[in-house]
Amino acid sequence: MASGAAALNAAAAVAVFAVLVMSSQGHPKTGPLCSDCVSLCSTNCTAYIASSCREQCDTPSGCQDCKNQVLWGCQDCCSKGTCSCDCNSTIVNACRLACSPRYASCQSCRSGITQTCYSTCNSDCNNNCVKKDHGC
Repeated sequence: MASGAAALNAAAAVAVFAVLVMSSQGHPKTGPLCSDCVSLCSTNCTAYIASSCREQCDTPSGCQDCKNQVLWGCQDCCSKGTCSCDCNSTIVNACRLACSPRYASCQSCRSGITQTCYSTCNSDCNNNCVKKDHGC
């Protein structure tokens, strides 16, 4: 587990630095403007976090299967007159767990990557940025 976290941190540093250098604004050969570091890191880290934590934060794949099965059962029972026909409420109640993102693992993924991404990005940006000339 620790080696996986180290690999993730290394990959984050490389990815952030590569995106940062490739997305240089105003000075493509020398680096981004120092005044752009905060917004570049915010944009890059937000995208990286969303991509990296997608599995933990997206609605689980079994959600739609649950909804389809419960809807089918509800419609069948409703047509026979043996249950309530409020299928939307039935689906919400029956599939609550199957359709809930894994909140704790999602938050853990986001917070772990957020700290690493922003600190690495800001450090790399500040070490490679160009101060804007006041005469330009």
